[in-house]
Amino acid sequence: MPNPDSKFMAHALNLARLGGRAVAPNPMVGAVIVKNGKIIGKGYHQKFGGPHAEVNAIRSVKNQVDLRGATIYVTLEPCRHYGKTPPCLRLIEDVGITRVICGVHDPFQQKIEARKSKHENRSTKIEVEFLKERIAKQCRELNKFFFMWVKKKRPFVTVKVAISADGFVARENGKPVRITNNAQDREVHKFRAQHQAIMVGINTVLNDDPQLNVRLVSGKDPLRIILDSNLRMPLGAKVLRDGNYLIAVAEKSKIENLPQGQGKRKSNFAKNVWISPTKKQVSLKKLLKHLAEIGISSVLVEAGPTLYRSLKKQGLIDELIVYRGQKKLGKGLRLVI
Repeated sequence: MPNPDSKFMAHALNLARLGGRAVAPNPMVGAVIVKNGKIIGKGYHQKFGGPHAEVNAIRSVKNQVDLRGATIYVTLEPCRHYGKTPPCLRLIEDVGITRVICGVHDPFQQKIEARKSKHENRSTKIEVEFLKERIAKQCRELNKFFFMWVKKKRPFVTVKVAISADGFVARENGKPVRITNNAQDREVHKFRAQHQAIMVGINTVLNDDPQLNVRLVSGKDPLRIILDSNLRMPLGAKVLRDGNYLIAVAEKSKIENLPQGQGKRKSNFAKNVWISPTKKQVSLKKLLKHLAEIGISSVLVEAGPTLYRSLKKQGLIDELIVYRGQKKLGKGLRLVI
């Protein structure tokens, strides 16, 4: 028989996933309230700045008296501190819930508590437990973006590459060639929808003029980030079609040197440039730190050989997705994983 705690936590985990990118950079959290072996309430964190999962679950219980003596299953440790909302653990105690089962510790909560004195960090009377089963690992995996953002103060970096059967990613002149199939293309757009930002190098823009949006699945477009150390960006590029982009340039680049014309685009461009404090090349580490500071917890990098090597050398690849095509190109730009 499956562990009932794991069963109810699995239900909470499914609820948590409904939050998706709407809650970013905060974590996806689900909560289920159980009494006498039956679910009497449930909820999830629906949007950034909105009520937490525990609050929504408690509000879903029609008769609040039923909360007394109940157990709440939460995929992430309930907060004890005041932030955008009051502390959830205090609310849980006030409504009479006596047992809390958590999927995983909240790293942000741990940092808050580490800075507090013993007097400020008084615990409630509630019994709080943490699961150790496989479901706990799933709770952690669900919020891998959030954990990276809090612990290392940078976004989680997912790198996607597509390689031909003989190890090439593009033609010799850098021009793109189709490697993935339709099903893989849909999967890539799903990844785009899951991440807050998408990053490419300037050569990708010059050779392919991509849109870098979400088309083949439903979802919100990510922030488009282009590494353009020497400021070669053409103002007519598709990535500049609106204000949802960030161009990372090296310190020596001069925005005023942009080509004339495209008046509105040039004005928007100046507002969407981040200047790296390095003269020759954009610092990836400093860029990621900047992204974290503006609330970006996840970046999907569609990398060419140069960008891939830089990320790998600096230890900045958290997850690597490799699509291997069945056809051989014979020659072109090679990428060695």
